Amino acid sequence: MKPPGRRVLLAAGACALLLAAFYLAAALVTTPLSPYLLPPLALSLPCLPAVLASPSGTGYAAPGAAALADAAVEYATSEIVPQQSREEIALSLAVLRRRAPLRLLVFGLGHDSRLWHALNPGGATVFLEEDPAWYRVVRAQSPFLRAHLVAYRTRLDHADRLLAGYRRHPSCLPGGAGGSATTAALMRVRGNWACPLALHNLPPEVYETEWDMIMIDAPKGYFAAAPGRMAAIWTAAAMARSRRGEGDTDVFLHDVDRRVEKAFAEEFLCERFRVGGTGRLWHFRIPPASRRGDAAGGGDRRPFC
Repeated sequence: MKPPGRRVLLAAGACALLLAAFYLAAALVTTPLSPYLLPPLALSLPCLPAVLASPSGTGYAAPGAAALADAAVEYATSEIVPQQSREEIALSLAVLRRRAPLRLLVFGLGHDSRLWHALNPGGATVFLEEDPAWYRVVRAQSPFLRAHLVAYRTRLDHADRLLAGYRRHPSCLPGGAGGSATTAALMRVRGNWACPLALHNLPPEVYETEWDMIMIDAPKGYFAAAPGRMAAIWTAAAMARSRRGEGDTDVFLHDVDRRVEKAFAEEFLCERFRVGGTGRLWHFRIPPASRRGDAAGGGDRRPFC
């Protein structure tokens, strides 16, 4: 074996000196006497103190940090994109930035479920899905999601009839049958089987929670036998009206380019409460009926507005 040349020895010596300087600087920077032992120029170097003085971590300790990391990896490596566009997601993210951690109810499981879970660190995010096969797929991929399988009584091809006839059902109206402003603020959803638009048989936690934000991106609404989103929209409107705590309810409805979603949004979520929108997403900020000047409803034309 040929002995190392002079250049090789010089390079090795230089590396050893650099390593020694690195560890010496680390010791000096992290000692309480560093302001006296190091010259001002060394302490002012932008990279040195931040890198050397930072302690070793113990993982993602902040609430939700691990979920955000998992979601970032998932979407960075997946060929499947979320159902909503970047601009639509940004509209909801603005509310999450302002109000999180919050109580978020999402109608539907999808490729974006992991995202909504991660964007609400420390909050409660619950998903409602109607398709048993899809429910099993998503839960197998993301077992940490808090999700429930639910059933709908409605059909998309009955949407026009439901919209035209719901006023004939007192249990579907604010205040019931000639109720006062006080009872108007307490619309009943749980057990309200008499109203064909009420999701009356959801898991108890859905009724026992006052939701700060509701995202309606399900159930299916693109073929005649599909459940449509009529009941989800009515139920979201009823829950928002009945809120007893402080603050309003931010409701997001996707696919408003479709006739049924648009018509039911105008009837129950109300144009006067729409505060934004982009693409196929509308954003409503709905105050509880107890804080409205017209708590008993918006008249015969649109009782919810």
